[in-house]
Amino acid sequence: MSVNLDNVEVDINVELARKQVTIAAMRSLKEQDVIDFDKLAGEAFDILVNGRIFAEGEIVVVTDLMAVRVTRMIDREVK
Repeated sequence: MSVNLDNVEVDINVELARKQVTIAAMRSLKEQDVIDFDKLAGEAFDILVNGRIFAEGEIVVVTDLMAVRVTRMIDREVK
């Protein structure tokens, strides 16, 4: 998702989890298959801005839509 922040466009991504799999495993996937991740349900996930971790958050439902609630900002020193 791209958003405009102070007239600068940035990409915001929400990363729920990562997993490395072989190409053979990817090719064998079909509809209704389940991919297990190491994260637990309810565990915080990363919010990335332009590919860098910016905050942690959780999934919430607002009316009929899924949304992201920021639960912790990542402190980054500007050097």
